[in-house]
Parts: sequence; C-alpha cells; structure tokens
Amino acid sequence: MSILLVCHGMPPESVGGVEQHVAGLASALAASGHQVHVFARAMLPGQAQGQRTAPTGNNPQVTRVAYRWEGVDSLAAMDRCTPMAEAMRSFLADRAAAGERFDIAHVHHLTGMSTDSLRVLDEAAVPVVMTRHDYWLFCPRGQMFHRREEACETATPARCGECLQQTFPWWLRDDNRLALVQELQRDARAALQRPRHLIVPSARAIPPFEALGVPRERFRVVENGVDTTALAELPPPAAGPGPLRLGYLGTLMPSKGLHILLDAIQQLPQGLVTLDIHGNAVPYHGDQSYLTRCFQKLSPGSGVRYHGPYGLAELPHLLQRIDVLAAPAIWQEAFGLTVREALAAARPVLVSRIGGLQDSVQDGEQGYLLPPGDATAWAIAIRRLAENRGEVARLSRSARTRARGFAAMAAELAAIYAETVRGPAIA
Repeated sequence: MSILLVCHGMPPESVGGVEQHVAGLASALAASGHQVHVFARAMLPGQAQGQRTAPTGNNPQVTRVAYRWEGVDSLAAMDRCTPMAEAMRSFLADRAAAGERFDIAHVHHLTGMSTDSLRVLDEAAVPVVMTRHDYWLFCPRGQMFHRREEACETATPARCGECLQQTFPWWLRDDNRLALVQELQRDARAALQRPRHLIVPSARAIPPFEALGVPRERFRVVENGVDTTALAELPPPAAGPGPLRLGYLGTLMPSKGLHILLDAIQQLPQGLVTLDIHGNAVPYHGDQSYLTRCFQKLSPGSGVRYHGPYGLAELPHLLQRIDVLAAPAIWQEAFGLTVREALAAARPVLVSRIGGLQDSVQDGEQGYLLPPGDATAWAIAIRRLAENRGEVARLSRSARTRARGFAAMAAELAAIYAETVRGPAIA
C-alpha cells in the first residue's frame, strides 16, 4: 500500500513519544514492503507558515511543513490551522498531478496540523484512520489534567470552562466560557466522525471519548510498539552493591508526577537510592515554575541528578545505567512509551495505577503498580527493591515479555489499513 502518516512533528526536531512512535511505525511499514510518506509539522524559522519542504528520504519519505501558531486569535483557531489545511490540500494535489495517490492516511496528532486536514483528505478520497494518543481534540491542555493539577475522568463543560479560562484568560471569560467549550466539543465530535476507524493504544483511553458521545464500537485497540532491537541486547541490572539506581525518563511537567517521586525519595535514608532524571523541561501552558518547584524539595546528598534532554540514540546507554524505571504519572496516560522501552531493556518498572500505564505490567511480576500521588506508597516500594536486589532480578527476568517491537505493531495496523481500504462488505 501507499501510506500517508500525519503527525505534529518528527525527529530529530521533535522527539516526543508520539513522534518516536510515528518514526518507528514508518520504518517498520517500509521494511515490510509498503511505500510510506510522513507529513509533519515543523518550526522551520524563516519560512512562511504552510510552506512545505521538498521530501527527504527514500522510503519512508518525510515532508515537513512550517507552522508556529502565528496569528492564533481564538480557542477555535488552535484546532483549525488554515495554512496547514491548505498545505495538505496542495500536497495531495501535487501528488495527484503526478499520477500518485495514497491508499490510506493514518493521522496521529493534529495539534498545529488542523482538524480541517481530515476534511481535505476526505475530499481527496483518501480513507483515514486516526490514533488518539491523548485527549487534545477536546482538551486543549491535551491530557485532561486540570489547571489545579488534578486528573479529570471526563470533560464536563463547566469544569473545562473553569480550567480553560485560567489557561487562556485572553479568550475565555465568565460570560462566554461555557459556550466556547461546548463549541470545542461539538467540533471534536465532528472531527472524530470523519475517520473510518479510531485507534487507541489502550482500552482505558476510550471512556473519556465515550462520555463525549463517541460510540465505543468505533475504536480499535492496538498496543504501541517500541524499538526493541538495541534494547534487547542490554544485560539485566547489576545485582549491586551500592544504592538502587532509579531512572525517570520523559518530559518534566506536573502531570508526569516527578514531584511525587521526589517526595518519596525524601522519605528514604540517604544513600539508599539514586535518581537520574532525563527529559525536556518545558513550560506547561505558560507555567515555567515546575522544575524549580521540584528541585526545591531536595536536600544536599539526596542523590538526585538532572541531566537535561536526551536523544533517541542515547536511550540504550541511559537504560543500561539504571536498575529500575519510575513512571509516577498522575494523569490518565494512554500508553507510556518509556515504560515499555525500560521493559524491553529488562528493567523492572514502578508505575502509577492510572490510565493505560497500568496495562504495562502484571503487578508483582515485572514491577509494581502504585497509587498515583501517594508518595509514601512509592517510598515503601522503592525501599523494598533497594533492600532486596533479588527481587529486582526476579522482576527483570520477565520484563521483556511485556514489550513488543515496531514490526508486530506495524503488521497489526497494516491489517486495519487493508480492511479500511476494502471498505464494508457488500450485503
């Protein structure tokens, strides 16, 4: 098949979990014989918004399009990025003029890409499937994580209005916030009606969409893959001596729960554990205080080190230097990429019992599931592993059974693509 993947960024410029997922999927699909083209947003300073680069690569190919959220003047304009929709239209038209068309498009994220791109694909008669990696279509904060740093179960207009007014006070006021949120949710439902199939990496991500009015039967569950090739070569964690080496990999933002992990470590005797933190520290909807808030918790000799962002090529080296990965998220995370990468590297994991994260392990078999936000429970679990390295080794032995590679994921998705292209059976 000729497959178009649509994403809000691609490595090396953008290395978030969704972007890594799309890069891995593109390579796996190409390796199995499909022709793959990725259409991705990029900052591209100095280029006009909507301007495309020439495709790079052979198979997969990548076309990048400039978009920097310039001129966004309303809540609705965050979704409907006109230059990006027009870039998609001209891109498809150029392909058609050359006698080429895509059999299917797989849309992964539309932030900065325009929900109108779905309509453009419809008009070009390209069937669409879409993966929902998060809740951005109806939650502009993306994670259903309230401004008060509380996880949301559903998106009720009144609660959303209060949160979004605090996040975007220049657009939402007391007298219009309810109407604007209701409009946002109507637009999200309309956008979600266009794809032939909606895909989620965990069934636990479906209920918020159901509450929005999207029928459960529209969803297919396809667990994400990770790059297991290099990680499978890593030896299991060392048995000691010395402190237990904890690792945290991922963006530093309140919803990821690093502060909970730091509170837990502060409850432990010094020298029992170390913690190495790797990831981007980015403003979270204008809040730039989180990193400072986190490290103000620490006392001298805490054993906590922050190393800054990391590249994909560094991942095996970083995982080799830890014994256990911690993922203390407090939002309804749909999957948890770094958790699966750690498991593929034979590293046990400590994860929050919330969202799709809790699907990553069998509690007590490859790691522990812990109550989100409960620093004392996390401290007890960490101490248990630090004082019993045999338990770390036991958990490590079955860790790799819980991670699958990109090839298996790509094969499952390709079957959905083929089903979508065939369309419904004729009665």
